[in-house]
Amino acid sequence: MRKIDMKKYMLQAKDAEGKATEVPYDVKGSLVNILYHPVLKLAGRDLLLAHKLADKIENCKEETILLEEVDYMKLKNAVEKIEGFGKHDVEFVQRVLEAEVVEVKEKAKEVPK
Repeated sequence: MRKIDMKKYMLQAKDAEGKATEVPYDVKGSLVNILYHPVLKLAGRDLLLAHKLADKIENCKEETILLEEVDYMKLKNAVEKIEGFGKHDVEFVQRVLEAEVVEVKEKAKEVPK
């Protein structure tokens, strides 16, 4: 499984008056949005699978999400195909492409006595 950090991170930006400020980068929202990006040219079945994964991400209450390899590959594929990322997206792209591999063991069921 792959573990992706979905916590927002802060970006340096300028407000309407040109004053330096910090704004949050919405990692969770960006993960969802790249799944629907037009460059992926999703067919009907692929759209439904992307939507299922997007729902899983949107409904995750944790700051990190564990994804099975098949779901992780959908995100990785999207990041690798989409063009036009900029400086503010570096950490986001790293979080996806360098997602930590996590070994998961099935929890043993307790047998009632």
